[in-house]
Amino acid sequence: MPGTERLLLEEHPHHLMRKSRKGERVFQNEADYRHCYGQIRQLKQRYKLDLMAWSILPDRIHLLIRPTQKIKHISAFMKALSCRATLRQRYLRQRGSPWEEGFRASPVEPGQWLLATMCYIERLPAMEGLATSAFQYRHSSYRMRLGKSDRYWLDDPEEYARLGDSIEERALAYRTYMKEALDPGDLETIHDAIHRNLLTGSPRFVQEVYKKFNVVARKRGPGRPRKNDDDGFDGFEPIPPKA
Repeated sequence: MPGTERLLLEEHPHHLMRKSRKGERVFQNEADYRHCYGQIRQLKQRYKLDLMAWSILPDRIHLLIRPTQKIKHISAFMKALSCRATLRQRYLRQRGSPWEEGFRASPVEPGQWLLATMCYIERLPAMEGLATSAFQYRHSSYRMRLGKSDRYWLDDPEEYARLGDSIEERALAYRTYMKEALDPGDLETIHDAIHRNLLTGSPRFVQEVYKKFNVVARKRGPGRPRKNDDDGFDGFEPIPPKA
């Protein structure tokens, strides 16, 4: 687990990731995937969470979730989801827990950063070569968002609802956004944020949140993190206060 602590924010959307150790494959077949998103649907109702996007990859799970009641429900949800996947592995394959220690979380700034994070999660399988397009990958929320599923159980945020007056209008606008409006630099920022437990958003949002929670921040260089590189500005990295 990276050396940064998680920061969970009341009433904010959160990009969450549960990752296996050393890329170990967790989901082996269609039944594994179906079991996982069945548990996601059940548990998000139990813990009163809005689920805005999800993607299940062979070695990890990405979710975009907003708590509607208690912030601690995020941790309870992730623990329960991980335990149920582990129990299935143990029962079917006599394997122990495949997960790395703890889950990763990135609070997301509402607005364009929320839409960009939705797109990142749903485009991730195609970006990693698991499918030729986001639409062709069946283990994410993208096909459901486009109305290609029998059931629609996503909790659309206001940012998405404003894209159109109907499911069809919103889906068309979102598909265009997926193809044309995503900036590669924003995708890189989202990638870094979830892998390092950072905030996803503008520099102003990051500064305000860290100041509010008394978290020290330091500048770092552009691109993916490098050791001993504090030149330039590309956001902030939290340094947990001393115990």
